[in-house]
Amino acid sequence: MKQWRNVLFVLIFFCLLSGCAAYRAKRDLIVLLPDPDGKGGVITVTTKGGSQILDKPGYGIEFGDLNKPPVAPQPVEEKKINDVFAPALSVLPDPASRFILFILYFERNTTKLTLESNDLLAEVQKTIKSRKSNEVYVVGHTDLVGTEAYNDRLSSRRANYVRDMLVSGGIKPKTLFVSFYGKARPLVLTKDEVPEPLNRRVEVIVR
Repeated sequence: MKQWRNVLFVLIFFCLLSGCAAYRAKRDLIVLLPDPDGKGGVITVTTKGGSQILDKPGYGIEFGDLNKPPVAPQPVEEKKINDVFAPALSVLPDPASRFILFILYFERNTTKLTLESNDLLAEVQKTIKSRKSNEVYVVGHTDLVGTEAYNDRLSSRRANYVRDMLVSGGIKPKTLFVSFYGKARPLVLTKDEVPEPLNRRVEVIVR
């Protein structure tokens, strides 16, 4: 599974939540839509009862009781998507003005990228150059294993590693803005000391 996602999906996700107001009386519905070139992203839908990965465009997850796990993703008819979310979709900004989000994942306790994420770096560089972006945010994160101080340092090292890789690939240093959050902002909520691969990441946000 290609582990990156376009900010388009995050934007749609929040728009969909607002578009669910009338629908929420029965059940919540989250749908993953493709970006203009048909590629898909990844959304993790989490309730108190468990999680499901939503990674196929046109598929959705319905849930009502937050104490129960969300059901497995199912295909959603285009008519239903339009009926429920038309107002939200109609106000999406022009694709050229959107942020694009790439997520690069790391091996545990290291600054070594996973194989898939290492391959993704070339696409990140290509996107930055093609958009002629002067504003790229590189944000480091960790899972919840270890102390706050250790994870702050590790997330900083990861973010700066990605920054250095982008610079070596021809990206201008002055366009890159580095920050890090340690274990403070997990992508997947877990208890302390639980290793979670999806939290060991650097987010590259390209404007």
